[in-house]
This record gives sequence, C-alpha cells and structure tokens, in this order.
Amino acid sequence: MFKEHPYYKQFQEKPHGEGWLVNQQEGLLVQIRPDSPTQHAQFVLVSTYRRSSRLGQPIRRQRMLTYLGI
Repeated sequence: MFKEHPYYKQFQEKPHGEGWLVNQQEGLLVQIRPDSPTQHAQFVLVSTYRRSSRLGQPIRRQRMLTYLGI
C-alpha cells in the first residue's frame, strides 16, 4: 500500500545513505548507516551519541536488520 503513495519514489532508500536523529529531551544523537550485508540479509549500524559540541565515542552501537533499524 505505501508503495502506491505518489511520493514513494522520492523517498526511496539511497545506496550508502546515512541518517541522523536528534532526541532533544534526552540529549542524544542517533546515527543510522548501512553495514556490510550477508548472503541472506542486509544490516544497518545504529550508533547513539551524547549530544555535545564534539562527537566522541558512541555510548551504544548496535547492528540490526535493515527493516528493524529504519
């Protein structure tokens, strides 16, 4: 059904795309980027950072299936 929406082609997944989400209430940044696929599935790497003037090491890094991470 969602593929029938007129704007679907405009917002299709871009190869090697990367996305950022900001949670102002908790002061977190979340980075979502593609990870190396396996023979049977595609994965994304979800990294969570504390929101500050400088990005340091992520406080959490998780690899998950693409359809669960996006």
